Amino acid sequence: MADNRKKVFERFEEKLAKLEALRHEMPARWQLLHLHSALNALENDHVAAELHMDEFDRHALEQEYPELEADRVPTIEEIRARFDLMAARGV
Repeated sequence: MADNRKKVFERFEEKLAKLEALRHEMPARWQLLHLHSALNALENDHVAAELHMDEFDRHALEQEYPELEADRVPTIEEIRARFDLMAARGV
């Protein structure tokens, strides 16, 4: 378990260094948000911290490969249609 925690700390350090290198280019808000969320979880729950860093990586992959359907953000119309369906079923 301690080895997993060490790996998460190393992964966090790498991402932090990457953002520090981009400091003058203003890292994207989502990058800062995911890294901050990972930092908040890091001390007590390294598994949750790793999940936040997975989200950090997923956003980066989405920018590199926009065709990834799993990372596509739904439209307002899709969200409304799904919500209306749930509301009609009384969920």
